[in-house]
Amino acid sequence: MAETNKIKVKKEIYEWAIKESQKDFEEINLRFNNIKKWLNQEDFPTFRQLEKLANFLKVPLGYMFLDRPPKSDIIESEYRTIGNKKPYISKNLKDTIYDMSRKQDWISEYRKDNGWDKIILDNYNELDVDATLEIANKAKEFLNLKEFWYRDFKVSRIAYNFLRERLELKGIIVMQNGIVGSNTHRKLDIDEFRGFMLYDEYAPLIFINANDSITGKIFTLVHEFIHILFEKDDILENKDLPRDVKLESQINKITVELLMPESHIREYWNKEDKNLNQIEGLSKLFNVSRLALAIRLYNLKLINQSLVQKVSEVTKGDLEKKESNSSGGDYWVTYKSRYSNNFVETVIQGAESGEISYNYAFNLLDVRAKNYDILKEEIIRYE
Repeated sequence: MAETNKIKVKKEIYEWAIKESQKDFEEINLRFNNIKKWLNQEDFPTFRQLEKLANFLKVPLGYMFLDRPPKSDIIESEYRTIGNKKPYISKNLKDTIYDMSRKQDWISEYRKDNGWDKIILDNYNELDVDATLEIANKAKEFLNLKEFWYRDFKVSRIAYNFLRERLELKGIIVMQNGIVGSNTHRKLDIDEFRGFMLYDEYAPLIFINANDSITGKIFTLVHEFIHILFEKDDILENKDLPRDVKLESQINKITVELLMPESHIREYWNKEDKNLNQIEGLSKLFNVSRLALAIRLYNLKLINQSLVQKVSEVTKGDLEKKESNSSGGDYWVTYKSRYSNNFVETVIQGAESGEISYNYAFNLLDVRAKNYDILKEEIIRYE
């Protein structure tokens, strides 16, 4: 886009962005001396000026192009409002949720306009949440997983990618990142959250915190998928916040049953050889962490608390290797790992068919115009 082109942004979008930034207006005015004219629609910024303003206010650039401000209740009503008091959520997490919600809103509308059916057809939410085994089996059927599907994967990363692909084949959007957008200075805190899910009948979206261990990401991916079945938005936090305790407890049990079926555990477990080596081997077989497996064994009364404690101590001293988010690798491999294939391909389809403008596609995909054609080639190359 030429630098002289002006971008018309609605006044209410400016007002939302300024409020969201929590910055003093005078501070903004000192940095952008035309901000009052922009607010009053007397003048309009260039694309570059708008980009700088969005970066300064720390709001997603794409939101500046909206017709109306983002839904105000994304955080306030859908995520753990406790006694009308919103729990603390960092700016980084909040911006990530807003960005994913904007992308989800677009693809949901696109799918509805193009005759897509709703993603989840079975009435899972009508099932008794206590029917752990039944729901876990139905979830596996939905994803077309074989009874012993995990045996095909000796590397957990490959198992994770496999599960992600199965979800994508069903139309579920799976995103992951370890930073806010492409800003390497805004790392997502694994101590705050491991992932979240935004429910939508046409485009349910799972976001995975890429700073987690690979086995942690597998657990989160399945956990959030189960939330989709129950049509319940979720943030999987590492903080001890009050939640719908029964639902969360049961969804965790369903997740565990899918990843570590009780019948399989009892088949594999050698009661005469209760040691760390056996736990290590079985955790690799099921693509779960040693501690997750140890807790599962304890709950099945196959080991005692002292062995769980030993596993916990070993885990603390030998932390699982986390996925690197350095920018030193192939840019497009990193990009593909962050973005849902469903999402990227649909945006490209919309742009190429003329249903959305190229500029809007660039913003949804978080790429510059000069990289768009390269992205199209990369999508074809990795299919």
